[in-house]
Amino acid sequence: MDSAALAHTEHTRVKDYPGWLAQLLKRRRSRRFFSEHPVDRDALERALQAAMRAPSGANTQPWEFVLIERGPIRDKVRELCERADEEFHRRAPEWLRQFFAGHEITPVKQFMARAPWLVAVFGRRDLPFWLQSVWLAIANFNIALEAEGLHSLTYTPTLDKNFNRLLGVDESWSCQAVLPVGHGEADEVLTHRPRKGPAEKAHIVTGDGRLLPFDARLPFEP
Repeated sequence: MDSAALAHTEHTRVKDYPGWLAQLLKRRRSRRFFSEHPVDRDALERALQAAMRAPSGANTQPWEFVLIERGPIRDKVRELCERADEEFHRRAPEWLRQFFAGHEITPVKQFMARAPWLVAVFGRRDLPFWLQSVWLAIANFNIALEAEGLHSLTYTPTLDKNFNRLLGVDESWSCQAVLPVGHGEADEVLTHRPRKGPAEKAHIVTGDGRLLPFDARLPFEP
């Protein structure tokens, strides 16, 4: 392909990109019920590659992704996570317990047994800008999974060093999320959860220092 044709192809890709990305983000949903259908290994690796492309402060790349297969280890992982969640729910203030009840959030994590993979994402606390950078990588990973036709759930248990010891990873790493990866159950009921657009959630500070609502001009489907 000559340089002119290549430039045209790249321009077409960029031109089509915003609409494709908008539809991808719109359809993405967290899933709590997974089938045991296997995950394509290459699809999972491509999602990991996308995570590694995330921006990070000073290019520190302070993330570590640990993939956990199904097997006896899963029972121990689930036990640690559910025990941590039980304690978290017990200590939660009343308003938060009511929120959990209204959203059917319980310490029981059924997905840990069924999802083909669990991906524990750790942050390297010995590196600068680690926390923000790790979450940028998690966002890339979740979006890439959706692009591959896979599903996940951003689960954030409060785990101590016993979890690190169980997985054999460095005890200085901080677990930020445990993500089930697989195919969501076809019969899972997904209720509509509308999103607020830039008109409600974005703001502008004018040159003279006034805070104003963002003047949204494009349609936004909630």
